[in-house]
Amino acid sequence: MNDTSRGEVAERWAWLFPGQGSQKVGMGRRMLERSVEARRVFEEASEAIGVDLARLCLEGPLEKLTATENAQPAIVTVSVACLAELRELGLEPPIVAGHSVGEFSALVAAGCLPLAEAVRAVRKRGQLMASVTAPGRMLAVMGLEQSRVEALCQEAAREGVVVVAIHNSPQQFVLSGAVRALECFKDLALAAGAKECVMLEVSHAFHSPLMAQIHEDWRAEVARLRLRMPRCPVILNTTAKELRTLVCIRQSLGDQITAPVLWMQCVRNLAGQGVTRVLEVGDSKVVSSLARRTVPSLQALTFLDPSILNQIAPVKGWRTLGES
Repeated sequence: MNDTSRGEVAERWAWLFPGQGSQKVGMGRRMLERSVEARRVFEEASEAIGVDLARLCLEGPLEKLTATENAQPAIVTVSVACLAELRELGLEPPIVAGHSVGEFSALVAAGCLPLAEAVRAVRKRGQLMASVTAPGRMLAVMGLEQSRVEALCQEAAREGVVVVAIHNSPQQFVLSGAVRALECFKDLALAAGAKECVMLEVSHAFHSPLMAQIHEDWRAEVARLRLRMPRCPVILNTTAKELRTLVCIRQSLGDQITAPVLWMQCVRNLAGQGVTRVLEVGDSKVVSSLARRTVPSLQALTFLDPSILNQIAPVKGWRTLGES
């Protein structure tokens, strides 16, 4: 599969890690049932934050699992449990990217951040985000191009703060802002031909200036992280580029709270580097689906496929698939 001397073209892979919104009761069950290393991941993460994450993921209740301060460490733990299974097969990621809090999973995968430190950081991240007093919500809009969405945001801003918070795909964007501004945008967008506008069940206007209240506290948390240089390329949310120094990685993590998630641009960057296949490392198909919508030629695998380990087990020397 890696031999290009016969005129074959090596497939280039990226591993993608889901973010908040992918949580569900029962997530991680298959990893816990079939992998000793995955169970160790859950144990280490649970001990780090003093929460029984296996019980929370398997039993919920959903309201408790969905709480920001619980969802974030749970999602990272499930992704790293998947990572543990891949490593049991002798596989390492060639290049990684994570959606919002999934970026912490990606950094663990790249050897940039220890698991225990990552779950403690995202637990604190969730607690800080939940503490914001500025009122705001988030709205998903489908069926309008980026330039049109941005133009309508400027028009709706007469009612208050409203910004594009998440660039999911060329036809799906998530806005954050004041409720009146979001309602104004929704009316404008539907009149302009949007297929759908949905107010999300979240408590705050994440990834927007309305989170500025906690920016400095979060940057202080990031400053304390014991980061190491990643062993493989990491494409980061705030720039959609590979940042090659610890200073730049720390800056990007600190800015995540108020800056938009440039997921669409991250996927385009990966494709521009020759990535042809993506593997979603987590109990989700959200980010791989968004990747295909952004670059339709991408092929995707997810851990939701029961045959996933059989499909990827023969792929040895995986890291070379991400090299030129």
